[in-house]
Amino acid sequence: MSDIDLERVLIGDDDVVPRARYTSAQFGTLEFERLWARVWQVACREEEIAAVGDFCEYLIGDQSILVVRSAPDVVGAYHNSCLHRGTRLAEGSGHFDNECIRCRYHAWRYDLDGRLIEIVDPEEFAPMPDDVRLGQVHVDRWGGFVWVSLDPSAPPLLEYLDPLPKLLAPYHLDRMRMRSYRATVLPANWKVAVDAFNEGYHVQGTHPQILPWTDDVSLEYEPLGIHSHYGRLPNARRKLRPSPRLGLAEGEYDEGEILASFVAGLGGLFYDDELALIDKIRSAPQDGETMLSRYQKGRRALLAARGVEVDDFADDQLTSADDVFFFPNMVGPIYPGSAIIFRVRPNGLDPDSCIKDTWFLEWPREGEVHKPVQRRFYPDWTERDWGIITNQDYANMEHVQVGMKSRGGQGLRLNTRQESNVLHMHRVIDRYLIDS
Repeated sequence: MSDIDLERVLIGDDDVVPRARYTSAQFGTLEFERLWARVWQVACREEEIAAVGDFCEYLIGDQSILVVRSAPDVVGAYHNSCLHRGTRLAEGSGHFDNECIRCRYHAWRYDLDGRLIEIVDPEEFAPMPDDVRLGQVHVDRWGGFVWVSLDPSAPPLLEYLDPLPKLLAPYHLDRMRMRSYRATVLPANWKVAVDAFNEGYHVQGTHPQILPWTDDVSLEYEPLGIHSHYGRLPNARRKLRPSPRLGLAEGEYDEGEILASFVAGLGGLFYDDELALIDKIRSAPQDGETMLSRYQKGRRALLAARGVEVDDFADDQLTSADDVFFFPNMVGPIYPGSAIIFRVRPNGLDPDSCIKDTWFLEWPREGEVHKPVQRRFYPDWTERDWGIITNQDYANMEHVQVGMKSRGGQGLRLNTRQESNVLHMHRVIDRYLIDS
């Protein structure tokens, strides 16, 4: 058990967030004991284990969980440790041949349901019970994701996720498919990374180049049970306008340029034909409609032609994202037909680094055969160009982590509106720490 003074790291009535929550190894231990051991968390996408015998390993702290498709519509999850001498049975992702899990050390074998089916030289062991099997981990599925929980008493997944399944139902996340998978190690506590993608207050400081096409001030924030949500609440992007921070009056900016910059800046979420649509709209007569309205109607037609179900979306939703935070460690903008999902985890037991997975999801075209996506891992985030906006975010994180350790620093005082989701996340963490 962690020997940290719990009262010193909890958030008080003043809403000040103690810095030790980001820097203390003892606090990290407490999180593993009382938070990560109890929550539901995403282990993989279902399409990563599409065939019987496919597996994915999920690492959280020092725990390895093996997720396996044991039948066409059955997914199991097990503690990734042989019952003989404790050897890890599999790593990364792949496929078990002959529909069995074979230990590389002494060749004990388990079926895909985790049941022990072969011991080499069994007569030299004490008699085994009839139904010896790998330690099971709670597993469930929603939204095309495979979720696991280390808590035998975990609530049902849909109860845990409430109200997100209803909010996100029109997007049909289960029908989307992974277009790319990129993972990297960031030099900061996992909460530093989650915080960065759970508020828009940092845009004016970190990404000033996007203020000409982003109304960052009008973003709204709300808690949703233990989760949260920000962005279009409802339909924040009703007008094409720059950030009010620039002080530009109507007529001092080009709506067409704003629309083009907005779509280009989110290139991973929009398709080439949706980019080309902007040029067509900018060169066509206005006919009394706003440029944004015409683009939304045009995008609706393009998405529908691709097979995306758009009937349940208002026009404004076609150019607005639902930025959703799934407690405790998954966040990302979700658009009709596409999404970027960020999953953030502690890097082993190190409080000063984390693993961030980025999944681009898209709606498959009719008749398209999905090809498995190669996982690409970058031990150092600087090994790759992530694009200017993400590069700026990642560069910030090391400075945040170093600054958190300053002996002269006080607790974190958050913006009561624009960082309200960050405070909400910490308050929910405290519930888990206290209710042990």
